[in-house]
Amino acid sequence: LWGALVNTVRNLTQGISVVVKEQSAQERVEKEAILRLIAAFSVSMKLHLRTEPLDDQLASLMSQTQYSMLKDTHHPTLQIAFWIRDYLQQQHDCNCLNIYQLTSLHNLLDNMINILGGCERILKTPLPLIYTIKLRQLLLIFCLILPLEIVSTLTWWTGLVIAFVSFTLLSIEQIGAEIEEPFGHDPNDLPLNAICNTMLQNVEELIKFAPSNTHSYSLARQQPTEVEPHSTHF
Repeated sequence: LWGALVNTVRNLTQGISVVVKEQSAQERVEKEAILRLIAAFSVSMKLHLRTEPLDDQLASLMSQTQYSMLKDTHHPTLQIAFWIRDYLQQQHDCNCLNIYQLTSLHNLLDNMINILGGCERILKTPLPLIYTIKLRQLLLIFCLILPLEIVSTLTWWTGLVIAFVSFTLLSIEQIGAEIEEPFGHDPNDLPLNAICNTMLQNVEELIKFAPSNTHSYSLARQQPTEVEPHSTHF
């Protein structure tokens, strides 16, 4: 899911950067602010899944007014998505986006919200406790009964085989417990900080290097200067 979020953020930021027309320097500033809000969506989503408070990294990606509003919001990530969607609608209303471009960008934003919902389902639907307890009990019973079935065949190898089988089965059960909530800070959890930093870097590079579309997007080709022919005097 987080890999899909990275790709969707890249597609949405590049889409806005290219297709939203700019009529002034102020509109360029507004566009850059929205691009950073898209990166803020991922940071807010990380904090939401970890049930952590808003932090300075998130504050650096928006205005102080917006940050104050998020503090009073029950679901900051959805509020950020609303701001992005409202910006897109405003650009359509002022004829900076046509309906096809608006629909395409809305679909990308919808994908981001769907990814958020998928992560919330993983977080809020852990394995039932009774399932975990019963699974562990069945594994222990199996490991206790297995020697009685194979001792006549393996004789003194039985101990080694049982140790190997027990270790393998109990390890699989432990792996299930480890990956049940993959959004925390445990060593086996997803590297969400690194993933968010990648998206932030992508957005900042896009802002830095993307030209303003108030000008031509042709590569900087220098037109050759016409050189006046030298008159030859005899």
